[in-house]
Amino acid sequence: MSSGYQSKRPPASQLRRLAMEALALFWVTRLALLALIAVWGPSRHKSILDLLTKADGIWYRQIALHGYAPPPPIGPTGVYLHTTDLAFFPLYPNLVRPVALFVDIRLAEVIVSLVAGSLAALLLAVWASRWVGQRGALTVVCLWSLFPSAAVLSMGYTEGLFVALALAVLLALEHDHWGYAALACALAGLTRPSGLALLAAMGVAAALQRPFRWSRILATAIGSLGLLISLGHVALVTHRWDGWFWLERTVWRSGFDGGRQTLTSTWNALLQTRSIREPFVVSSVVVICFVAFLIWYLTTRPAWPPVVYVVLVAAMSLGGVNYFHCKPRFLLAAFPVLLPVGRRISRLPKPVLAGGFVLALTLSTWWNAWLVVAWPASI
Repeated sequence: MSSGYQSKRPPASQLRRLAMEALALFWVTRLALLALIAVWGPSRHKSILDLLTKADGIWYRQIALHGYAPPPPIGPTGVYLHTTDLAFFPLYPNLVRPVALFVDIRLAEVIVSLVAGSLAALLLAVWASRWVGQRGALTVVCLWSLFPSAAVLSMGYTEGLFVALALAVLLALEHDHWGYAALACALAGLTRPSGLALLAAMGVAAALQRPFRWSRILATAIGSLGLLISLGHVALVTHRWDGWFWLERTVWRSGFDGGRQTLTSTWNALLQTRSIREPFVVSSVVVICFVAFLIWYLTTRPAWPPVVYVVLVAAMSLGGVNYFHCKPRFLLAAFPVLLPVGRRISRLPKPVLAGGFVLALTLSTWWNAWLVVAWPASI
């Protein structure tokens, strides 16, 4: 840990105030975005709920309503003839289902995402405060809430839920609460495949902490259950041990190439901006900035669990094939890289910070609203 970083957490009373301030900042960004979508949406003849639950939200809605659909028929090439909801993990739609007993299913999706995003913002402030102080922590929350893909924190997507669980794991590890870490890690494994990064972080923490205790290894094993259930379910349905990865590769045209396609897409987006859509250009800028922030973060000598977590999230996000326009969304989970830049920005005078926040809020709100209202694909 860098000597410039704080090593003591603020008192409980200060943490409560910090959490409320972080929550307020997060909701300022949400309300601004939702207001603009509500005004802009009718021009596209779509309701705000339809816009907030498009793309992935449609898949999760069908799972929440009807459960997973039967596998598609297999074509002559030996793969499924069309896409399938088996690629989507089960926790989020199963949280939406009980809420949908009281409200419209689309509203239920939005509610779950907003609650999860609120919890993530609150936990992010608490977690970051140890390393960058309270003012720096609030800056980190602002940066995360205004990310170029932060619209998904108000939509039928799982990023807010996953980040909340990831922060719960990291906080539990810091306080040596391995039971809570195991539970949060298992739930994260039911949310997104990047639960693997949290599992690895737990494993490293269990191996490095002294004195060594087998109970920590057992907690790590329990934390793996969510991911095993998610992948095991797909393996059983597809009759392949690598079923989920097979679906990603053959049906969803995704997979892993170590970042080769990301590098090529970034290069093309920056050199051929006239023929490439705006989200690809923004993604290329985000990828470049992220790599710089990651290197900066690693030079601060942070603790091993968040390092393992963020490096694996980065590898899974940047090493994935296709969906280049979605890279900013995937990188929302890599929140530790915001610590150094948040700490540096927080040192600016308050008038400069206030003006910067207003400008960033304006640009982020416009861009994220455009993605929701005008961009026809997933975010």
